[in-house]
Order: sequence, then C-alpha cells, then structure tokens
Amino acid sequence: MLFKQRPFLKAERLTGRSAFNVLFTLVISVTIASCLPNDDNNSSTDFDRSELLNNYSDNIVMPAYEEYVASTNSLLTVINEFALSPSDNNKLLICIEQLKIVSLKWQLASLFDFGPASDYALLEFTNSYPTSTDDIEAAIGDESWIAGQASNIDNVGLPALDYLLNEDGALDKLNTNPARVEHLVRQAEFLNEQAELVLETWQSSYQSYFVSMTGTEMGSSIGAMLNAFNRVFEANIRKQKLGLPSGVSTFSGNPLPSHVEAKYANYWSIDLLYEALLSIEKVYMGNSLSSNSIVNKEVGFDDYLISLGDEAFGLGLNNDIVAQIQSSKEAVLSLNDPLSEFVITNQESCLSVYSELQALVVLFKVDMMSSLGVLITYQDNDGD
Repeated sequence: MLFKQRPFLKAERLTGRSAFNVLFTLVISVTIASCLPNDDNNSSTDFDRSELLNNYSDNIVMPAYEEYVASTNSLLTVINEFALSPSDNNKLLICIEQLKIVSLKWQLASLFDFGPASDYALLEFTNSYPTSTDDIEAAIGDESWIAGQASNIDNVGLPALDYLLNEDGALDKLNTNPARVEHLVRQAEFLNEQAELVLETWQSSYQSYFVSMTGTEMGSSIGAMLNAFNRVFEANIRKQKLGLPSGVSTFSGNPLPSHVEAKYANYWSIDLLYEALLSIEKVYMGNSLSSNSIVNKEVGFDDYLISLGDEAFGLGLNNDIVAQIQSSKEAVLSLNDPLSEFVITNQESCLSVYSELQALVVLFKVDMMSSLGVLITYQDNDGD
C-alpha cells in the first residue's frame, strides 16, 4: 500500500540546486518550525514521559545492546575456532555469516549514540568506513598495536573485519600468515570489548539515570535520545549508506562506489540499509524487540505526538511520519546489490531513494523536534 505524503515535504532532487537555494530552504524550514509549539508545557502535560523512557530502556535499548553483545560474543567464538585451523573454508564461511548477523544487530544499537555509547565512542570505533586497508596491513604483525586509539577509528570494527574476512583471497592470506589471523582475533576481541563496556555501564548505573531524567530540556534523556536518533539517521544512514556512494552528498556529484557499507562482502549493503530503516521505525514507534508487527502496542514517540491532539503538529505529523517511513522502505527495496555497481549504473534511481530519506530528515529533525519541544544540540555541516 502506498501512502500519500504532505506535498511540501516531498524531497526535491538535490542535484543542480545552488548553495543559495539549499540555505534558503533551511531558513524557511527553521522559520516554519519556530511557529510550532516548542516549549515543555505545550508538549502535552498529560503525557507520561516516565512510561515512555521505561519502555525504551526496558524493551528496546537494553535488549538491543544485549542482542548486539551476544552476536559479537558469537563472532569472537567462531573466529577463535577458525584461528585453530585457518585453512578450513567452512569455518571461514561461518565467520562471515556471523559477521553479517553482527552487522544487522548493530543497525539498531547504533541509534543509541548517547550516554555510555558516546563516552566510549562506540559508533566511531564500530562502523567508520571506508576502512583504511593500508593501516590494517601495517598493524598486522605489529605487537605494539593497541586498539581504541583515535588513530584506529578508520581501521577497526565491522569494516576492518569485513576486509579481513571477505577480501579477495582472504582464506589463502589468512592460512599462510599467522600474524594476519592474530590480527583478525584482535579485531574481534576489540569489537566485543567495546560493546560489553557500553552494556555493562547501562546495567550498572546509566539505566536508572536514563529513566529518571524525564524532561525535554538539554541534558534530558528524551533530548539525548532524540538528538542521537536524528544525528545517526541523518549522517550515518541517509548520508553515509547512500548519499556518499550515490554522489548526492559529494561536491562533484560523482558516485563513490568504494564508500558503500560492507564493501568487501559486496552483497550486504541494501540489507543493512533496510535493516537500519526497520530500526528507525521500531524506535519511533516504541516497539519492543519481541514485537514482529509494526502495530504499536508500547509507548513510543508516535504516541507522544498523538498526545498533542488532532493537529498538524500532532496526529497529522505522526501520520506523515508513518507514511514516509513506509515510502522510504519501499524505495530502498527498489535498489539492487551490489550497491557499489548500482550507484554507477543507476545513479538517478539512487538519488530518488535518497530524496525519500531526506523527506524523513525534515519530518524528524524539523517538525517532530519542534512539536515535542526538544532542542537540536548537534550541527550538520554538509549543507543538506
């Protein structure tokens, strides 16, 4: 079923637009947003924000981290097993299969880039790509190599593991170079350790703090969560997964096929983008991880908007967001892997999909944040 969206939110193609028009559009959007209710008293005094935070904490954030950590544990286990017999192609395939599971689990966990995740730079150390293969090669056999340093951000995490496991001739390279296998294990250990640190901090102290900060002001849990939600969607999903590879986010307008996610696996990019959209939908609607339906039974940000009443900035905005999420999901499914080839042969199709994602940016970042009285505390500098 196709949903009808608000005409003024239908994202126009960004190619060919002048810098002046981009700036003018942004100014108009902010002006419109300033006309919407934006103080805490207008964000529905009857809405129970405590119930909202408890639902997110207990049914979404904690389970997401738990499932992600469990998947990194499993990845480390199978990589250690492979290290005992690095000539076994079946064991290598098991490692690759588990790496994809970890990558899919990461899509939801990545949306919570605040609190402990921000403190440990989990997002940056887990999935900064394209990875630096030169730095990875230089680290192999280097006993002084230490993960977790700022200089390692672009040569650790999921992209580094993708390179080591999925590059051409990976089995032969690993089988003939014990130092390469050792570095593969070090990479898996670091990925797992970072995830466990964040989960343990949530369990030991941050969860109780999170549910106690029920306001919408700067420093509140809702403010932190929604800012992370918007920032990750805007920069790490819309731009990084599709905008840069397709060329829409580059100065030249030329595709950058080497910037796709999971470049060496080659056939995961669309799956990961679609999973990211499913995660956005789940978080927006407040659906628990155990829910297999998009029918919302738990309290989410959609309920928060609906509580504002039968208004354009309340129920109407929720309807537009739900419709645009559906439209974006359908658009992503029109793409084909390998995305690294599709962005070259079907650039116009990619730009059309990007416009659907851009429409969601406006709905989330401008309309929803203003309606809920939450201040944007991050800055996007890429001119979108």
